[in-house]
Amino acid sequence: MLYCIPDGEHADCHDARIELEGAAILLHSRGGATGGRPPRNTGYEKALLTIIRRLRAGDHAGQPVIARVLLDSRPARKMSADRRLLVEAAELSGLGNDEAVTLIKSRAKDWGQAPGVSGGNSTKALRIETQGCSREILHAMLGLMEWRDRQPVARLSAAEQNRVTASHIDRAVGRLRSGKHAPNFDDSRDYDVLLDDGTRLAPKRIFGLALEEALGIEALPEHFSAGWSQPCFRILEAAGYLIVPKEEPTPTADEILHVQNVLPGARTANSGSEGALRLVMHMRKERDPKLTTDKKAAFIAEHGFLHCERCRMDPSAHYEASVAAACIEVHHARVQVRDMQAGHVTVMEDLQCLCANCHRVTHRELALAARELRARNRSLSIGPTTI
Repeated sequence: MLYCIPDGEHADCHDARIELEGAAILLHSRGGATGGRPPRNTGYEKALLTIIRRLRAGDHAGQPVIARVLLDSRPARKMSADRRLLVEAAELSGLGNDEAVTLIKSRAKDWGQAPGVSGGNSTKALRIETQGCSREILHAMLGLMEWRDRQPVARLSAAEQNRVTASHIDRAVGRLRSGKHAPNFDDSRDYDVLLDDGTRLAPKRIFGLALEEALGIEALPEHFSAGWSQPCFRILEAAGYLIVPKEEPTPTADEILHVQNVLPGARTANSGSEGALRLVMHMRKERDPKLTTDKKAAFIAEHGFLHCERCRMDPSAHYEASVAAACIEVHHARVQVRDMQAGHVTVMEDLQCLCANCHRVTHRELALAARELRARNRSLSIGPTTI
């Protein structure tokens, strides 16, 4: 959860985001205006001084509350604590609060700088580790307030949310998968976005990061709602991502693939590589790749040429013989791969030759039918309600 720290009991909070992690205080870095975005955490210096002053007010019997201060930027988190260390308790002994802040900022500015190079950022993300304090004690000692209590947040209109594109969603997913933190958003409660490899991400985290890029704002949970009737879910699905209830078992890779292939697409040229990845994954998950070759050979032996069994399209009428066969895909018509049990044996009669278009449409029909069936089952399980 994000917090802010006020100057006094009834004072406004400083514009600086703070988190608590066990007995540590995480102070977010300050950032300037970039890409149309306003400056971020402009009250960093005042917040740091307030934190240091209140923590040190709790020192007693020679036991300082502050154990050490570490750099907490993304590159630094990958390093050992010794390499991230800025200041230890002994170095702060005898220094005034202002002097302690100056020392911390000076060390942060010099961290990672080559010898003799001037400049540097003195307002980097910090991890202030304490001793003898629980999370609850720190919260009370610092007088923290929830960040959302700092000022009312106006909900974004549907038109504003609709400015999020599939490319924004793709980049948000990529940032979360690479370790990007989205502290404004908690874990999901009811639904997850399920990725190809089984990774689950909170829908609001993804959409919040996408909103920040699309609108150039800092997105907060109050800016939008998640749910099937909201732009958030609609745009996530339009970008090709699968949203599943948290209580449902994780689908197999083939189930994920099949549903993603039939979701309404809004992909751009920038996301074409992901579509290619899904195609490779689909071919790998056919259990026995040799079945595809054998089925096509048996089909040609029976019918004389390769064509789509649904629309009767003859690829050789449109393409060179060397590439025409690529238009035809082998579909598991009798038992879907997702329904197969371990040791399932597939015979030629279980398979069907379909062109790529009909194969996609067939899976869309199956997915929509399955979705309707689940909806009916849910409505039957809930039953009528009384007031």
